[in-house]
Amino acid sequence: MKKRSAMRYFVLFFLAFVCLSCSNNQDKQPFSISNKSNFKPETYELQDNSVRLVRGQVLYMPVYSNMPQYIDSQKFDMSAFVAVHNTDFNYKIRLQKVQYFDTKGKLVYDFLNGTTKELSPLESIDFYIPHSDQSGSGANFLIEWKSDSLVTEPLVESITMNLTGLNTIGVLSQGKIIKEIR
Repeated sequence: MKKRSAMRYFVLFFLAFVCLSCSNNQDKQPFSISNKSNFKPETYELQDNSVRLVRGQVLYMPVYSNMPQYIDSQKFDMSAFVAVHNTDFNYKIRLQKVQYFDTKGKLVYDFLNGTTKELSPLESIDFYIPHSDQSGSGANFLIEWKSDSLVTEPLVESITMNLTGLNTIGVLSQGKIIKEIR
């Protein structure tokens, strides 16, 4: 009975939050794809002198395919995706390798399979690991990228989650540089 009562309060709180959010947005212009304009990087006033510029990197990216739960000796199966964001305003980057490994360091899947994937300025791409994957809590990606020009470092993050049942888990990780070309 207490769970049902708590759920009612949650639903009422959520509905009140949505109503208040909607009423505060009356003065704002609605988001519309037709409102887009041309992007001009030169309109940003800050200079690049404090930003590291590089030509390529190899990144290690942890993901947690299965999280152990030591209380009752179970594990949570997780789905994950790795997102690679080209943060440079002007130049493309080229993904050379996107490889997924299990806890024991064994290659599970090669996403590019010997090809390359080019990301335009400010473009992003993600790579998905399904909930059914059993690569373990030490699963990881190795991501190699290069550019013909000096560029700002891409942002590479992983989100691993299990949204089933009452035990919702989410983990956000950032890649670690293990090799670099300047």
